[in-house]
Amino acid sequence: MFNAKELFQERFKEHMKLLNRYLRYIFNGHFMIALIFILVTVSVYYQQMIEHIKDPLIPTIVMAVVFGIVVTYNPLQFFLKEPDKVFIIVKERAMTPYFKRTFLYNYFFQLYIVLFAAVAIGPLYTHIYPEKGLTQYGILIWVVLFLKAVHMWMNWYMLRSHDAFFRKQDIVLRTLISISFFYFLLTSSYLAIVFIVFLSIVFLKNTMTLKKQQGLAWDVLIENDKYRLAQFYRFVSMFAEAPQMTKRMKKRRFLTNIVEKQLSFSQTKTYDYLYRLTFIRSSDYLNMYIRLIVIGTLFILFIPNDILKILFGLLFIYMAIFQMVSLYYHHQTSMWLDIYPVNQKEKKKRYIAFSSNLTIAQTMVFTLVFVAMMEYQLALFMFALGLLFNYLFHSMYIEKRLNK
Repeated sequence: MFNAKELFQERFKEHMKLLNRYLRYIFNGHFMIALIFILVTVSVYYQQMIEHIKDPLIPTIVMAVVFGIVVTYNPLQFFLKEPDKVFIIVKERAMTPYFKRTFLYNYFFQLYIVLFAAVAIGPLYTHIYPEKGLTQYGILIWVVLFLKAVHMWMNWYMLRSHDAFFRKQDIVLRTLISISFFYFLLTSSYLAIVFIVFLSIVFLKNTMTLKKQQGLAWDVLIENDKYRLAQFYRFVSMFAEAPQMTKRMKKRRFLTNIVEKQLSFSQTKTYDYLYRLTFIRSSDYLNMYIRLIVIGTLFILFIPNDILKILFGLLFIYMAIFQMVSLYYHHQTSMWLDIYPVNQKEKKKRYIAFSSNLTIAQTMVFTLVFVAMMEYQLALFMFALGLLFNYLFHSMYIEKRLNK
């Protein structure tokens, strides 16, 4: 006899095994040390920045935006699989206990987002509104917790719709309403709060109407779970090998044509061609590389301490090299690489050469940032230390890791 509770326990155990298998790589890696260093440094300068704030308008908008996004950002995961649309769909009514438990799991699992936001916003709130005190801030956090549950419940019913545009429109409008609600709550504009609550009731009514009109959209729920799992594997691939990772590619013809023109069609260029095209056309590597350069540039521009500017430049170079290692394993599950008439040593050699070139390019960008700031001595240090770090890290760590 079908038992939804037992099915949830079985799927939940599988999910926890998956998390335990990969999270140990994440929390034991060098990447977490880098993130902790960034977090501590940002916290110090964040506290110093707060002390110089006089006008409450911009900080209030920032707090409203943060809390508005926190309550409406509710990615849901139901532990569903592809065969479920055939074998379990007939038991839809009996699945109610299953979905109730997945809802509770999603809610309590995502409370870390509320905790992080509460800790981050707390010093800013007490500085801008010293007369309100921690008691009212605690009440505000309880409001956040309640609204997060409401929006998660609304997200659940929105997944009954097959119309992706309708779902996106709904989440955007609810986010704007939530931001407005928190802004008026923070500024004690209670008449406006009544208006925002009225609009929220209207959205709630629409959600309930959707519930009455349609059953579960199993294909949407399963695609949602597949997307969440793919996101998890992409994140894990930065720290460990993840063969299950879904590979998404984009054509990007302009950049592809540049690569094809630069490389000669010869056997020795096989892996040069493969790595460059994968880097350009993958949805992960190029975006990650550009993102780290942009964030590193912002740190160099706004961190006042010269030594920390250099350290953050090297830190983001390190993060780029470290995360790019997954490119080496990107095609590992493809059988076509096994028939390449190229030695495996050549594969490692070409990967290290390509990764080194990316590091040199990143070092040049950070050096030019210092030049633009007219910090010529720091630019020289950044260039020299970047090249030295590139050589040492690839020869002493990356090469050994690839040989394992």
